[in-house]
Formats: sequence, structure tokens, C-alpha cells
Amino acid sequence: MSTAILTVGTGSGLSNAVRSEWTKLWSVRSSWLNIVGAAVLSILLGMQYGWGLAYDNTHLEPGAVAEQQPIGHFGVSAMLIVQVVIAAFALLTVTSEYATGSIRSTLQWTPVRRDVVLAKAAVLAPVLFVYGIAMAAIAAVAGGLTARSWADWDATDLVVDLLSVGFYATAAGLFSAGIAWVVRSTAGTLTVAFLLLLVVPLMLGQASLRALVWTAALLPGGAGQNFLTGATDPLSPTLSAAILIAWAGGALVFGASILKRRDA
Repeated sequence: MSTAILTVGTGSGLSNAVRSEWTKLWSVRSSWLNIVGAAVLSILLGMQYGWGLAYDNTHLEPGAVAEQQPIGHFGVSAMLIVQVVIAAFALLTVTSEYATGSIRSTLQWTPVRRDVVLAKAAVLAPVLFVYGIAMAAIAAVAGGLTARSWADWDATDLVVDLLSVGFYATAAGLFSAGIAWVVRSTAGTLTVAFLLLLVVPLMLGQASLRALVWTAALLPGGAGQNFLTGATDPLSPTLSAAILIAWAGGALVFGASILKRRDA
């Protein structure tokens, strides 16, 4: 962490903060361990979904017809679980500094609090996009190989699915980072992210009451699921994408305002 701090010396505060955050992100083992863990999980999930499809298509009920599945769908399905790991990757960029006390040095080198939040977001955004695409691609290939002849390897569909996952991983990660500025503890932030990205939308989305289904669709996890699956009920993928952007941007703005008021 000290090496990253020493990189702040010349140029504008924001540009140096971005360089410092980039160095800090890749100089800690937790980032690499998180990626390895996500990759292993993606492979296992992809294989499970592929085997499941192959089993279902070879054990059809009378009158049922076997169908191929685009391999990108395996990546989309895996992301609904792997998103929690990616959220942890993003939030740790904030909470780890509070845990070690290095946030004080960060704020000394970049006194404009808004720039600290912007720098972390600027570094995280492209990394999360590539992260999501990479994990979805791993799951897609693993699922396609285990599904064998039941896998559809159409390249166009795969690219669309991977780009969609990359967008969602970016939005979910930035949302988690924004919440981290408010909660500041790893356990607390991960709990909030886990609930809003996975548990609560999943529970409400299965409810019989229409109001609860709408509530699920307006949460980041519910909007993400609708966006990734292309669902049009209750909201279109376009509106779901807009909701994701609003949650990510709102969380970062709220986090920046909290940091300005409460400091370190």
C-alpha cells in the first residue's frame, strides 16, 4: 500500500489519484485471490449448468422436445452467483483502507474527497467490465463443453451476452463500492450488497403480489436479472439498465457526500 501512496507527487490531484488507485488495486493479494476464486466458481457453475442441460435433454418427458442453448446463457446464469464475488472485489478497494488505517494517507494525498471517490470509480469501471466478461466467458466455455451437442456456439449471441454481463458487473461493482463509502466495514458492506443484489430480489421476484414483483425489479439485483435475461416483465431491459446506472451513480454520489461530512 505504501508504494501506491508514493506515486502521488506531480500533476493534477485526480490524475495522480487514479494512478495511485490503479497501483493499490494490483499490489494487494486480495485482488488476485478474489479473481482466482471467481474463476474457479465460474468454471464449476458453467459445468453444472452444462451437465444439467445435457441431462434434461436426454431425459425428456413424453412430448417434450430437446433444444440447444447458447453458451452465453451459461455465463449469464453463472454471473447471477459470481456477482457477489465481483462485488467483494469492488468494495474491498474501500473497506480494506478503513481496516488498515491507510485511508488517512489516501485522504492526505488527495484532500478533495470527491476526487478520491472518483479515482476509485474510474479505476474500477473498466476493470469490472473486463472482469465480468472474463468470468462469463469462462463459464460459457465450461458449460458449452459439458453440454456437448446441446450447446449452441453462435459467436454473435455469445458476444451480446458477454457485453451484457460486463455492463452488469460494472454497475453492480460500482454500486457496492459506493455503499462501502457509507458502511466502511467489509462485513457490513458485503451483507448489504448480498441482500440487494441477490437475496431480496430473488425472494420478492417469486412473490404472488404484483407490488413485490415491481419492488424486486427496482432493486439493483432484480434490475440486473431482468437486464441479463432479457425479461420484459415488469420492466424492459432498457429500463432495467437505466435503473442499474441510477443505483451505481446514486451510491457513489451518496458515498462521496458521506465521506465529505464524516471524513476518515
